[in-house]
Amino acid sequence: MKYNIHVTHAAERDMANAYDYIDLVLKNPTAADKLLDVADEKIGALAEFPHKFEVVSDKLLSLWGIRFTIVMNYLAFYTVDDATQTVHIVRFLYGKSNWITILKTDAANGSLPMFS
Repeated sequence: MKYNIHVTHAAERDMANAYDYIDLVLKNPTAADKLLDVADEKIGALAEFPHKFEVVSDKLLSLWGIRFTIVMNYLAFYTVDDATQTVHIVRFLYGKSNWITILKTDAANGSLPMFS
């Protein structure tokens, strides 16, 4: 059975920022378009196989069930709610960013789905 995909506002903003950076700063609109195409494909595939990827290695984040899939140089972080059959895309962050701190800060601020 297919799961629903819910992309949070934070993840939408992250994707828009990534696109703008690649398009406007790096001056590579082709790569920016490709990033969104690959993101759409990878995130869409989670509807069929939401548990395909393991939880993150950080102990606290793993307790919260945060998983990720690699999208080129970015990481799409998500949680799976089996009760509602929903995949929540919570953030879309550059792979070399301090994503552990970013996600923990989001949780502390109540801006991750499981904390709102």
